[in-house]
Amino acid sequence: MYIVNGGAGFRGSALFWQLNQMGVQDIIVVYRLGKSEKWRDLGNLAYTDYFHKDTFMEVMLHGE
Repeated sequence: MYIVNGGAGFRGSALFWQLNQMGVQDIIVVYRLGKSEKWRDLGNLAYTDYFHKDTFMEVMLHGE
């Protein structure tokens, strides 16, 4: 399992894309999408789950 923080940003999506090219799809994407159009960058990529950055921190600190 890989966690890509900033997965919809420029560097994060490039790393995300490279992992997919290597056949890796068990990826958790962490990002604060808000009202931006960055979610479109995730459209052609394979991943297991997406978390808003604040939600991810809560899950890591306190569990689900």
